[in-house]
Amino acid sequence: MNNKGVCKIVIVTLTALVTMMGCYIVFKLWLYNSLLNGTFELKKEASNSSTALSEKVAKVKGIIDSSYLYEYDEDRLMDGAIEGMLTALDDPYAAYYNEQKFKTFYDQSEGEYVGIGIYITYDETAGMPIVLLPFENSPAEEAGIKTGDYISEVDGKNAADYTYEEMVDAIKGKEGTKAKLTIIRTNEDGTLNTIDLEVLRKKIDISPIETQVFDNIGYIKLTSFDESSYKKFFNAYTTFMTNPKIKGLVLDLRDNPGGILQVCAKITDLLVPEGRIVYTIDKNGNEEVIESDEVQITVPFAVIVNGNSASASEILTAAVKDYGVGTIVGEKTYGKGVVQTLKPINDGTYLKFTTQEYFSPKGNKIHKDGITPDVEVELPEGLNSLYKIKRDEDTQLQKALEVVREKIQ
Repeated sequence: MNNKGVCKIVIVTLTALVTMMGCYIVFKLWLYNSLLNGTFELKKEASNSSTALSEKVAKVKGIIDSSYLYEYDEDRLMDGAIEGMLTALDDPYAAYYNEQKFKTFYDQSEGEYVGIGIYITYDETAGMPIVLLPFENSPAEEAGIKTGDYISEVDGKNAADYTYEEMVDAIKGKEGTKAKLTIIRTNEDGTLNTIDLEVLRKKIDISPIETQVFDNIGYIKLTSFDESSYKKFFNAYTTFMTNPKIKGLVLDLRDNPGGILQVCAKITDLLVPEGRIVYTIDKNGNEEVIESDEVQITVPFAVIVNGNSASASEILTAAVKDYGVGTIVGEKTYGKGVVQTLKPINDGTYLKFTTQEYFSPKGNKIHKDGITPDVEVELPEGLNSLYKIKRDEDTQLQKALEVVREKIQ
């Protein structure tokens, strides 16, 4: 080999050694910095924790496979394992949707599902679901279920043994079957009454909106924020706003448990001026802002709320209150200020759990605090089912109409 070839080999070898040393030094510096900041250990711990969990689950399944006497459904075993993990989060809004459950969930968000026709939410203080509203002419209404009823059992199983989502799924079921419910109702004298009911499940077509005209004031009652709500609200709102005889508007959000955040934002955008509608913060401090354009309501306006107005209802109410474009009338709202997100597992199944907390345009906290109305008005005692209240007995509606009339004049 000539000297030129030897020189080339030496140069290549030295270059490789220098490169290796450089990479080693960079790695050591990165490792040192990571150890100082704790990031390396956190990632290592997270990795170890995930590995330990996977190994433990696999070991449990191995023990079952080798020793369990009976045959079992592997899909149900997997579903149960996932549901158990979500239950351990102590998040009442967490849920696992297999393909069938997700279809049911999707159908309901589209405005149609099989069930008994009630809106419920989870009362954390009581540890039970509470009925926000039975739909008019629904099996629930026909069976005598009322707003404010607690559901303590479904099909003989205690409410405490269900997550909120499991309870909802249990109440739904197949069309033509009956849901066996145990209801706890507070009587006018404060005593409790336990009622056993069998309620027929059938296909429920959800109509999230009702409209009416009181003299020269338009009235819209919105019972949920599902996929069909925006279009129906927009049509009703536009009809009122383009009618020269309509000089004011009342929006009734009593017993509205919320729904889809994006739908709520689009409806709120019609009412408030340019600026923030709501902003959310996740576990890492990341902030997401939903904003409105400059178009806003231009007539005197009032929103009616009560203790069952929750989630998306509170987002709209808080924005109206912060911008001062309307008067909030009624009772303090429920105080659900957290957002749940659907996370796909890429096999047709989904996880849903709490991922963000939201705040009003001015930064006011809503979760567990609720929103206090500008004008506080309670209903007369004994009027539990709002859809049955006569106009002259509905003190909250009367006050809202009064507030709007005063601003028209």
